Amino acid sequence: MTNSYDRNMLGAGDCTDEVAEKILSATVGAQLNAPIRWKAKSVRKDGRPSQLEGNVPVRSDLPNRFDLIFRIKVDLAWEYTLILRHLPSGTNIRRLDVRGTHRDRTGEDYICRTHKHRWSEARGNKDVYEPNDIRHDAAVPSDASLTALEEEYRRVLLDFMGECNIAIGDGYNWVSPPAPPQTLPLEGLEEYP
Repeated sequence: MTNSYDRNMLGAGDCTDEVAEKILSATVGAQLNAPIRWKAKSVRKDGRPSQLEGNVPVRSDLPNRFDLIFRIKVDLAWEYTLILRHLPSGTNIRRLDVRGTHRDRTGEDYICRTHKHRWSEARGNKDVYEPNDIRHDAAVPSDASLTALEEEYRRVLLDFMGECNIAIGDGYNWVSPPAPPQTLPLEGLEEYP
């Protein structure tokens, strides 16, 4: 009797084109069955996070573990990233950078432009392209706070899940990114003219 997570099974350690294609196909029953869990990343000296990271496991018929990761820069809430990651290898099978920057030595540069990274064994994450299936305004919104962008975050997450053929299961529900705590005022410091 073999364990369903037997390391000898296809893709249990390294990611391959075959594993990536299987998780991206609509045939393995990929679903989100839990709410997104947010945590602070890269905490500054004042105790405020510079980045928030949301994580939710992707369930499927494959023996592999996959996660959907959502990263938001707190001070640039309009610039964020969604990742479908093969956990055993740490490979980002798909990545969406909303209003992000990517400089390519051989191809096109994406400066504050939404773009996707498609992974393959041959090219890694170097296959970068501008998507037409993400519903958002390409320009930086005038009110770019976490709260103001919540509806866009939800919509873009659904669009990304659509490309990756990930369905919403019974246990999933949207959880808003938490507002970071306000910076505490520094007492005892005087202003000098």
